[in-house]
Amino acid sequence: MLFRSAVRRVVKAYHILEAGMRVNKLKAMIRAGQKAWGVGFKYKSLPMVELAAQLGFDYIFIEGEHGAMSLEDIEEMCIVADALGLGNVARVPNLDPDTILQFLDRGVMGIRAPHVSTREDAEALVRACKFPPRGVRSLSAGRAAGYMTPDDVQAFMRYSNEQVMTVALIEDAEGLRNLPQILEVDGLDVVAFGPFDLALSLGEPSPASPSVAEAMKRGIEMIRAAGKIHERDLMDRVYELQLFKMGAQEFLTKARGN
Repeated sequence: MLFRSAVRRVVKAYHILEAGMRVNKLKAMIRAGQKAWGVGFKYKSLPMVELAAQLGFDYIFIEGEHGAMSLEDIEEMCIVADALGLGNVARVPNLDPDTILQFLDRGVMGIRAPHVSTREDAEALVRACKFPPRGVRSLSAGRAAGYMTPDDVQAFMRYSNEQVMTVALIEDAEGLRNLPQILEVDGLDVVAFGPFDLALSLGEPSPASPSVAEAMKRGIEMIRAAGKIHERDLMDRVYELQLFKMGAQEFLTKARGN
């Protein structure tokens, strides 16, 4: 007990007790009406996170559904992003609250949930991302809380509830039908479409198909009319490979004297 108290005094002296009280850069930019630009990652690449910061990007997107990163990889990506002033958002593989908790405990500040098809799905997403009484998120003395139990647990939970961003992905015909009810869910910050899965659900081979494009256009109009944010209005990104290709093209152009 004495050791723990001593540690707290040292931590307070160096102003790092509030390490878990991180500002969500993406949410702050959205509230300010600014568009955020990010780099998406399917694989762990700490140097590329550093490069993204040097190039002036605002956030990293972690592909936790289709990517090949462990929870340890995700935590390391978040640590580097935080240190460099980058925001972060991750697509989780499912809506299970235990799965979402693992991402939040690693320091992920934005949860992008796949296959949100009903109001109940959207409510489940919000509950998983919020501490009680708004949700069911569990508190641990890990990275998300600054590696120790906060002095004021209630204040920490309220602050975290406001900072964590929730993004619902509409990826099938059922989600389109239920979009008006999904948009009514309190605590849902951003809505996006998964164009390829949506196209397949609508019986089309590509999101470029006119019927899919029209369906997404109507959906975007509904999102804006409901006062919610459509993801591409305020967030966009390139993937690591695209960034590499752009750099390679620029290098070759300069090398050839064009």
